[in-house]
Order: sequence, then C-alpha cells, then structure tokens
Amino acid sequence: MMNPRQLLLLALGAGIADALKDTSPFILLSTSDLLSSSSNIASATSLLSDVWSSLKTCPSDYYIIATQPGVHAADYSNSKGTPRLREKVLGNDKAIRSNITVTEVLGSLDPTSIRSGLEEECGAQVTRIDGGASGTSLEFEGGPRVIDISFPALSLHGSRLQELSRNDALLADVLDHIPSSKYTLIYVTSPREYEDEDSGSITYSANDDLQAQELLHQDLKRDFAESARKDDTSDDRSLFQKYQFLSPGIFMGFVVAFVLVTILYVGISALLGLEVPYAAFEKDTSPNSQKKQQ
Repeated sequence: MMNPRQLLLLALGAGIADALKDTSPFILLSTSDLLSSSSNIASATSLLSDVWSSLKTCPSDYYIIATQPGVHAADYSNSKGTPRLREKVLGNDKAIRSNITVTEVLGSLDPTSIRSGLEEECGAQVTRIDGGASGTSLEFEGGPRVIDISFPALSLHGSRLQELSRNDALLADVLDHIPSSKYTLIYVTSPREYEDEDSGSITYSANDDLQAQELLHQDLKRDFAESARKDDTSDDRSLFQKYQFLSPGIFMGFVVAFVLVTILYVGISALLGLEVPYAAFEKDTSPNSQKKQQ
C-alpha cells in the first residue's frame, strides 16, 4: 500500500505530464473559403500540412505571415493584449470567411516553407517588415505578395502586455493598408521563456518535462527501495516464533476431515462385512419346493 508521500509524488507527475508549457497558439484568418477547422491542440507537422493544403491553391492576393516569438496561450486571455486580432478571431469582422485557430501547437512551426511555397506556386513577391523598428513604410505593391512581419520576442517582465498590444496595432495597420480585399493572415508564434532563479532565462521545452519526470521516477524508486529494506529487516526469532503453522481454522479442518474419514471407513467396512451365500440367488428345483408352490 502506498504511503501519502508516494501518492503526492504520483499526483505531481500527472501535473507535469499535463502542463504543456512548450506550446503556443496559431491563427489563420482569410477572406477566402478554406477547407480546414480549428482545434485545441495539434502538432506543428500536421498543422503545417493542413495549412499548406489550403494555401497551395493561391486563394488570396496578399499573404501576411506574422511571427511572434516568446508567447503562450495565456498571453492572449487578456482582451487588452491583442484587441484588433481578437475581434477578427471572434468573428466580428464580417469579411473573414475562414478562421483556423489552434490554442496549443506542439513543436516549432517554421513559416519559411509556407513563404517559399507561396513564392513558387503562386508567384508571390516578398516584402519583409521588422516589427521592432520605427517608421515602417506601409505602402505595398500589387499582388500576389507575401508580407513577412517579424515581431521581437516579448520580455519576461510586466511590459509583456504593452509590447503585445503595440505589435497588434502594427499588424492592424498593415491589414488596413493592403490594397485588396482578398488576403490571408498567418499568425505564427513560438513558446515563451521563463526566468531562472539566477536572473537568467531558459526556454521551457519538452526536454524539461522529460527531466522532471525522470526525477520523479527516481524518487519513487527510492521510496519503494526504502520500503523494501524496512520489510527485509533481520529478525532473530526462530521459524516457529515468526510464523503460526497451526491456526484454529486449520485445526478445525483436520478434526472435521478425521470425522468424515472415520464415517466413510465404517460404512465401507460394513458393506464389505456382509456375507450372502451364493445359493440364495439360485432357483430351488427340488420336489419339495415344487409341492410348496402348488
């Protein structure tokens, strides 16, 4: 039976397995009809395949690929972080006809292949915008065109909301200056970083989950080993002092078995003791027997 400490460790292990901190959201909005659907969780490989199957038909004139590193799904729970993008995702923009939103993307989704595919399949030209620079020109030439926006990673401190809001404003300005109503927005993010105790920062990845689970397993093994050592503690008592070989139940079973065997023995002996002459089963053919029957 597990002690309370082992049960607590198992509960912590389940929490580690469920905490997918190395994930980030993905959003695709288009004014065209695209065959795809939203989901809560998806792998980067499968998501990239689904997105490209929708875009390889060249449904738009402009493709805005916005890359936002250093975020998590929780950063978008506040309506003040990305108010303009939020309005489009919630369906308040009637021009949006396709909405593909994935809350948790497992792995890293590299939009380079999407950009290259649009250049080759759709003949799109690429315009790059530095999301952290000031005074960015928002005059775009005719399509088909890929507008590649690279936002800087969000900081680890309290200014995250302001930075995210500033990036959202720039993205909204880009969409407002597109000289066509046919566009597709691909909003790609990557997981945020978490500050270390030594004022450094590390990226929480899947390897961290594996290391935490390995430490948990080692702790559980150590607890089980300690329990086994306690059970195997040397005992100087004799064999008959440590174990009870004749319990009351076993003794009563022996008594009942002896009585039943005795009854069986008496019955069999009585049957074997019966003596019947063979002549008793033969028909009497003597004259005296025939006269008696007459």
